[in-house]
Order: sequence, then structure tokens, then C-alpha cells
Amino acid sequence: MKILESLREPEGQSEALLREQYLSLRQQIPLMYLLMTINAAFLAAVASRDVAPMLSIGVPAALILVTSLRALVWVTRRRSDPSIETIRRRLRGTKLAAVVLSMLFGAWGLLLFAQADPLRGSSIALYVFVGAIGCCYCLQALPSAARLVMLFGAAPVTLRLLLSGDWYLVGTGLTFLLAAAVILRTLATNRSAFSEVLRSRSEMSDLLHALEQSQEHYRYSVNLNPQIPWTSDPDGSICDIGMRWTVLTGMSIEDGMGSGWIRAVHPDDLERVLDQWRAVLESEDHPMADLRYRLRRADGHYCWVRARSYPRHDAAGRVVKWYGNLEDIDDQVAAETALRDSEERYRLASRATNDLIWDWCHGTDHIDWADSADSIYGHVEAAEGTTVGWWRRHIHPEDVASVDAMTAQVYGGECDSWSHEFRFRSGDGSYVHLLSRGYVLRGEDGRPRRSIGALQDVTQSRRAEGELRRAAYHDVLTDLPNRAYFAVQLEKTLDRAREHETRVGVVVFDVDNFKAINDSLGHGAGDAVLRAVAQRLSDGLTEGAFAARLGGDEFAIILPDLDDGTPVLIKDLLEAVARPMTVDESVVEVGVSAGAAIWPNDGANAEAILKSADLALYTAKARSGGDVESFHPELRHAVETRNSMLREARDALGDERIIPFYQPKVCLGTGAIVGFEALLRWHHRERGLQPPGTILAAFEDSALSTQLTDRMLDRVLRDMADWQERGYETGRIAINGSPVDFRRDDFAERILSRFHAHGLPPTLLELEVTESVFLGRIADTVERALRTLAQEGVTIALDDFGTGYASLTHLQQFPVDVLKIDRSFVSRLDSANSADFAIVHGIIDIAQRMDIRTVAEGVENEAQLDRLCELGCDIAQGFLFGRALDSSRVGPFVQGWPQARTAYCFHPSEASRARVSGQR
Repeated sequence: MKILESLREPEGQSEALLREQYLSLRQQIPLMYLLMTINAAFLAAVASRDVAPMLSIGVPAALILVTSLRALVWVTRRRSDPSIETIRRRLRGTKLAAVVLSMLFGAWGLLLFAQADPLRGSSIALYVFVGAIGCCYCLQALPSAARLVMLFGAAPVTLRLLLSGDWYLVGTGLTFLLAAAVILRTLATNRSAFSEVLRSRSEMSDLLHALEQSQEHYRYSVNLNPQIPWTSDPDGSICDIGMRWTVLTGMSIEDGMGSGWIRAVHPDDLERVLDQWRAVLESEDHPMADLRYRLRRADGHYCWVRARSYPRHDAAGRVVKWYGNLEDIDDQVAAETALRDSEERYRLASRATNDLIWDWCHGTDHIDWADSADSIYGHVEAAEGTTVGWWRRHIHPEDVASVDAMTAQVYGGECDSWSHEFRFRSGDGSYVHLLSRGYVLRGEDGRPRRSIGALQDVTQSRRAEGELRRAAYHDVLTDLPNRAYFAVQLEKTLDRAREHETRVGVVVFDVDNFKAINDSLGHGAGDAVLRAVAQRLSDGLTEGAFAARLGGDEFAIILPDLDDGTPVLIKDLLEAVARPMTVDESVVEVGVSAGAAIWPNDGANAEAILKSADLALYTAKARSGGDVESFHPELRHAVETRNSMLREARDALGDERIIPFYQPKVCLGTGAIVGFEALLRWHHRERGLQPPGTILAAFEDSALSTQLTDRMLDRVLRDMADWQERGYETGRIAINGSPVDFRRDDFAERILSRFHAHGLPPTLLELEVTESVFLGRIADTVERALRTLAQEGVTIALDDFGTGYASLTHLQQFPVDVLKIDRSFVSRLDSANSADFAIVHGIIDIAQRMDIRTVAEGVENEAQLDRLCELGCDIAQGFLFGRALDSSRVGPFVQGWPQARTAYCFHPSEASRARVSGQR
């Protein structure tokens, strides 16, 4: 245990002593290991003849290797400056190394002593002892390590000598023992002296460091102190001044000595300052001087300063020196000025805003008011002050409890300031809304002593807030609750229904053709219709029902406690709403379409039930209008299908998966290919190529329909440019235009700009439109676009002719060049006596008389081809001539058609022959 304790550093050992030990050892330890190496080498040489090679060569070699490595480690440490903790760790390592190496060296020497020739035994013992003494010398800066070397290195062989029984060897051992005692004593003495020298040096260093710090502290306390110290003679002449004088004023310290400092004083303050300073100097009791004045700063501006000084007296009571300081109080003076200005502004603002200032003395329970109290609240008796009881009696009964609670918090010490609103009965009996703000002053015992505050009349603000709140939850035009209020009310109704286990009905309806009313009669008439609908709706509501305008021409009804008779009530109510009405002397037919949903059958929450009702309304309007549709799950499936179509279309557009396929059109007079119709196809990631019907909903969406048309235009024009470059004669390429494309009123420009960008003539294009584009409010826009295109050489084809609602007058109004006979008529041309035959015959006859070409769609067999040729149809397309082709197959199809057309029998009528010859 003592050996282990010797490895530890003594507690309380100073860091300076440890560092000095380390520096000494860093020089001596490499020398120690060199001595051990030499000693081991000579000892091996002496014993080499008497012992085995393992002891004479192997062991010394190992010792020399270890000592060399340790010496190298300590040599490299001379370049570092370790921390105290690292030094402690290295000193412990040195002690441990001393134990291990001395034990190895001592054990090796003991083995050599035992096996060598007795004549050489004393020499071996001497080598071992001398080696231990050399290590002790080198480790004298670390006495504990030196003692360990003596214990484990020299003690074994010395003990062997003492126990040998040979008087010569015993005497040698005694000599070693005495020498070891002397050496250890010397180490202890040197260690003590070494420690004392280091301690004295450390104490002197600490004293010098403390003195330097004290001087530095004083210097910085003077130089960095914002206050400038100064001293003066008994007559007031400045004899010393701090360094910050120059920083503040820009004057040198020499210029500020004596009376030079007065040159920095503001001229308006100089006379007052000199009079006050002179009065202090001439006073018999020499009071403290305290002056405030303006001093010129280094930048030329003046700042406020405060100069204070105290006299120092001698034994006779005479003034020896004046000690003072100069303090920059410019910020303080500015704050004082701002405070005065603020107090003045507050007084003026209180008068301007008619705030009522009050002062409540808690000791007497008396409240003093401003003079204008009677003019605000109409109580003349309040002008001279009132009691708290009087004030409390005039508070609205519903607000007394909250005012008492606030008072209790003030008395209980829970708050020192407050802001509280309540209603107060004025002199005319009406209530005004008052905002009370106050602050309490407490005595030393913490109890309220006095409260001061102001009252502000916020009645107008609260009325405005009420109006804003109503505006936020009510529709301005109809005065019905709006969508936000409807959502809140629906949540409340559903909560009550859950509690009482009842059903709730939600009906959403809108006015049919409301936009037409706006367009034909004006927005004023439309607003009148909405107000009338709202009034009829409000008049017809049953008890507990709730109606709201959701926006535009859309209204909604909440029907709580639904029963079997409710559907009849809904029908009667909607019929009453939809009665004709007179607006600006015009009778307006008002129809409504409605969708109904029932909670909890059609939705679990407010959002779901309203969405179900919307789906039902959407279905009612899509079917016929003027009807009430109840929600059923199939409606949700239809909407999900539509949303899926829209999503697929967006993805296909984003991934460039919209591509045109081309179906050839053949002249029935010559059999030549006169053009192709570009048909939209798109690639599904899993199902492959898809027809346009799989994304039909996208063509009803304004944004997507326009994007699809633009994408088809770009791809078709790119293909046309490629075919022209390759020399393929493809004729006109027909593309389809939807009603949505015409709504933007720039459809023609979009088409023509693309043709010009590709360097292609617009005469290569045929635009196919359906009869629906001629109907409705965009007819004028459609006519302008078609005429613009026609002027540039674009032919206009009327697609699916005979299946819509177009009038024959449209053929005269719009620039139509081609009529396309729908495939539904062509497919039933097998009999000459069929109604379809007559329809096709009539269409072709009308077209020929108006000089309009006809194109038959869906030609699939020779019989249909023969009938069309007999009737004088100009052009045909369908599976008989070929399916739609991708762009890469169009060129080879055109090149191979002269040979392929021989398989068909073309026999044009006389009319078509004349038409073909005329075209030639």
C-alpha cells in the first residue's frame, strides 16, 4: 500500500512546484536512461563468461530497448508545453516506469550475482548499486521515484550481500546500506530546499502580479470610468484631471488645468456656474459643490454634465484640496425633458380624447374625478367626487361580478395594474361601454393605499365591432348568414343531434340560369333576384331551420330533427322560392336545382355532409335542372371517377404522354388521300395507349382543355414540319376545338402564332368544331375566331352535324367549309329506305346546294362506301381505309396508298364529279 501511495502526488502541491519538477526531469531523465544503458552494457560484458546467453545478451538487450524508447519519449516532450493535468499524469508514469525498470534491473543483477563466479560477484553488485545511485541522482527532482529505484533496484542485491555469510560480502553490503542512507537523506534535504526556493519564488511572483493588477485596476478605473475625476487647489484652480477629459471635450489635460476648463462651458451657463462655484469656495462651512451645466464636446456639440466636489481639511480645518468628478448626464436630462413633454402630452391627450381621470383613495373609499365627468356620463353630482358604492350601483348588473373580481385581485396583491371593460349607466339611463385602466400604489404593509387611472368611453368602438362581427357572419346583399356562419351553425346542430340521437338534413340549391339573368337584365336585376330568393327562403323556414347564402347564387338550409314529413316541406319551400317574380317591370322565371343529404347516413361530419349535398346538387344540375336530387353513394363514385380523369390528364400533360394519332380521309371522287384527322391519344403507365374518352372530364375543365389543345397543336405542327421535310403530301390536318378553347377569345391567335413559329402555312389546317360552340354567350367570340382563321386559309369543319341543336342559319352565319356526318348515321346506311339514309341524303343535299363539302365518319364496309358514293358524299374516313396511325407510320401509309386504293371501288355521283372537276 505504501508503494502505491508513493505513486500518488501529495495533496496541496502547488502547480509551480509541479512545473519546476517536470522541467528538471525533462532534462535529467534522458541522461538517466543513458546511464542505465551504459551500465547494462558493461554489466553484460562482465558476466558474459559465467552465465547463459539469455541473461548476458537477451535481458540486457531488452532493458536497453525499453530505456532507449523511454529516453526518446522524454526527448520529444521537450518541444511541448503540457497542462498541469498532463504533467501530473506524466509524473505518475515516471514513477511507474521507475518501479518496473528498477525491478527488472535489480532482478537481473540478482540473477547474475547468483550464477557468476564468486570472484566477480562483488563487481556485479557494485555495478548494480552504482546504476541505482546514478538513477537516484537523475531523479532527485522527484524523490519518491528515486526512493523506489533504490528500493527495487539496489535493495535486492544489497540484501543478498548481507545474507551471503561471507564477511567480505557482508561488509560490502553494509557499505552499500550506509551509502544508500546517506543518498536518501541528501535527496530529502535537496527536495526541501528545492521546494522552499520554489515557494519563495512563487510568493514573490504572486506579490508582483498582485501589485501590477492593483496598479492596472486603478489605471483602468480612472481611464474607463464614465465619470472624470479631478482635483483643485483651495482657491478652485484645477491641478489634476482624468484622461477622459480629452475624450469628452477634445481639449488636452494641460489646457483644462487652472481655469482653462471654463472655455468648454456653454456661454449661457458660464456666469451661473462661476457664481455657484465661487459661493462654495467662499463659504465658511465649505459645503459640497453640485453643479449642472452644458459642456462642449469634442464634436462641437454641447452635452449636459454634473460636477460634484468634496473638500479635504487639515488638522486646523482649512481646505487642503477639493476632490470632485464630472459626469455626463446628457441622456438623463433628455429623459427628464421627454418625461415632462410626455406628461404634458398626456394632459393634452386626456382633454382631447375626453378620457376621465380618476383618483381612488382606499382609506376613505372616495373617488375624485376630472371636471368633465358630468359632460361624458351626464351625472352632475359626480363632478365633486363620489363614493365607491355610488360608482358600483351604476355598473350594469351583469358586469358587477367581474368588476368585484378585479377589485379583489387588487386587494389580494395579485396585480398592481389592470385593464378592464364594463358597462356603466349614464345620466339618461342608457349604458355606455367603459374601458378602465389603473395602477395601484401600496403601503409598506403591501395593502392598497391609492389607485389612479383613466376611463375611456368605447361605446362606439363596441358598436362598430358588433357591426363588423355581423358583417363577418352575414351576407351584405341578402342579410342572410354567410358560409362561415353556416359552417359554425352546422357544427353546433350536429353536436346537438349526436347528443339527442336525431337526424339532420342539409339542402344546397342554386338559381338555374342565373348568369343568363345577369347577362340579359343586368347585375342589378340579378341582385334583386337574389334578395327576393333570400326573403322567400327566410319566410318559408320552419322553426329551428337555418338558411344561409354560401356565395354567388348558391344557398343552403339546415333542417334539424329530421322526420318523415321533411321532404314535403323541402319541396314546398323550394317551390315557393322558385315562383316567378317581377324585376324592373319584367317577369323573371326563377328555377332552382337542389341537392339534399342526411346526417349521419350521408356523412360523418359537417364537411362530409355538405360535400354530399354539393354532389347531389351537381348531379341535379347536370341531369336537367329544376329538380331536387338526394345523395346516394353512386354520386361519390362519379365524382371520384371525374377527379381521377383530371388527375390522369394532368400527369399525362406533365410527362409528355399526350400524342396525336392520324386517321386518313379519302376523296370519294378520286380515291386520293386529301388529309388526316388528328385524334388525341395518351399513354397510361400500366394500361398503355388510351383513347380520349378515358380523360373525358379534362375536356370540360377550362385549364386542362386549353392545355390539351395547345399540346396537340404543338405535336401536330412538329409532325407536319417533319412530313414536309421528308416530302410527304399529307393534305390538310384536322384538329378538334372545344367550346372551352373559345372562351379565352384568343384561340385563333394561339393557332396562327404557332403556325408562323414553325414556318408552316395555315392552309394546311382544318379546324373541327361541334355545333355546341355556336350556342350560348360565346357565339360572338366563336364567330370572330372562325372568321380570323378562315381569312388565313384555315378550313372550318362542323363535326357531328345533325346530332346537336344547331340551326341551319348557323351555316350562313359562320364560315363553315365542311360538314361531317356523324358515324351514328353512317353505320345504318345498309337500307335505302331507312331514316338514317334520308338524313344522310338530306345533309349531303343541303351541303351541295350551299357549296359545302361533306365528310362521312365511321365508314367500315364496302356497302356504306357504295351508299355514300351514290349520295354524292365528298370525303370518307373510317376503319375501312385504315385505323388511326402514329406519326411515324403516316409517311409510309401515304407512299403506299396509290397501290392500296385499287382495292376499293370509288364511283362518284354526277354531283361529286362536277364538284371534283370544279376543284381541279
